Amino acid sequence: MQCFMCGADVGDSKVCYNCGADILLYKQIIYTSYVFYNQGLEKARVKDLSGAIESLKSAIQYYKYNTRARNLLGLCYYQTGELVRALNEWVLSKNLQEDNPDADRYLAEIENAPGLLSKINSTIKKYNQAIEYCKAGSRDLASIQLKKVISQNPNFVKAHQLLALLYIQEHKYADARKILSQAAKIDSNNTTTIRYIHEVKEQLKEQNTGRRRKKNDTVTFADGNDTVIMSENSFRSMLDNSRSSFMNIVLGLILGLLICFFLVVPTVRDNVKDGNTDTVLALNEELAEANTNNDNLQSEIDELKASLSAFDDKQDVATSYDNLFAAQNYYNEGDTATASEYIQLVTKEVLGEQGQAAYDSLYGQLSPAIIQGYYDDGNNFYTEENYESAIINFKNVVDVDENYNSGAALFLLGDCYRLTDQNDLALECFEKVVELYPSNKWGRQAKVYIAADDTQLDAKEVGE
Repeated sequence: MQCFMCGADVGDSKVCYNCGADILLYKQIIYTSYVFYNQGLEKARVKDLSGAIESLKSAIQYYKYNTRARNLLGLCYYQTGELVRALNEWVLSKNLQEDNPDADRYLAEIENAPGLLSKINSTIKKYNQAIEYCKAGSRDLASIQLKKVISQNPNFVKAHQLLALLYIQEHKYADARKILSQAAKIDSNNTTTIRYIHEVKEQLKEQNTGRRRKKNDTVTFADGNDTVIMSENSFRSMLDNSRSSFMNIVLGLILGLLICFFLVVPTVRDNVKDGNTDTVLALNEELAEANTNNDNLQSEIDELKASLSAFDDKQDVATSYDNLFAAQNYYNEGDTATASEYIQLVTKEVLGEQGQAAYDSLYGQLSPAIIQGYYDDGNNFYTEENYESAIINFKNVVDVDENYNSGAALFLLGDCYRLTDQNDLALECFEKVVELYPSNKWGRQAKVYIAADDTQLDAKEVGE
């Protein structure tokens, strides 16, 4: 240990032999810092990241040169999806201690990860935009942005919490519980997450159980003009006293049933054996006709279900018109990005003739921005090797314009099919790229993939 006054090595001494400074309190402060560091380390090992962050912050407040605590604090921030704070702690740690292999390794891994910084920058912008949407009351747009944030940065705990809060406000408690469970797996003892989970459980419990009536211990009945109220036990005693009369009634009923069985049933059987064939045939015909009608009704029900299934997840008329008007207003103000978000929330099929005409006109003006958004998202997913999501975005682009960006979208769609072993679809895309753009880089690369596919087919034929 070094003296805080002159920097001399003091060892276990309580006083600096070089300058005479009293360093006992200074040592106690450093030891306290390492106590908090050990607490943070124990909490981090059991995934109590929020508790570990608080302990490590205290360790740094006591002794800012505790680079172990700074490095671990950066790791905790990184695990909760806050890469910017993690980088801040690692850079400070490196500046405070030049020989710092842990901080060097962490920073090098971030720098060597392709596209990581740009992706994190994109998620931060989307998260901030989601907060602005929440402040403006646009929960649908905020949910869309937060889902994109979570897909790009699955460990971002704050995005999970905000999305769960939106679900709670919309009374989607099952969806909120699913999102909060994911957040709890990342940070097991986050107080905000635990508070939201408790609220969701209470709401789900209230929905499932409903209101229960309290058990009534009294029995009320009328006796002439009077109303008699007595306890349930007394009422049961009164019933027990009349049990013998009740048994006599039951025995009389049983005797009547026996007489009916031995006298009436044989006569009915003889009548059935003797004839009534026409009646049986008529009943069979009516049964067959009823079955046919039942089949026809079932067919109509299936057709109605098929017709209604197309509207299961679509918005109602009022919401669609609200989103259409909002998109038009934002477009008039020059905010094409927000207008594109709103126009994608409109369900065209529920609009009237004039509404659909307005939708088509506005969508045609916004389609370049919408297509560019799908293309950019597809590129991000492609870089992250999330090929299934990339296929969805590139397909949306190609369905509108297969020539987009000189065939880049069509080629990347085919490459995603190739990487997910959908070779027939990939070959179809590559052949289309070669047909449209035989000389640019996408066409040349598509030719390479087509030739490689033909070589594999020839090898299979020779093997057979």
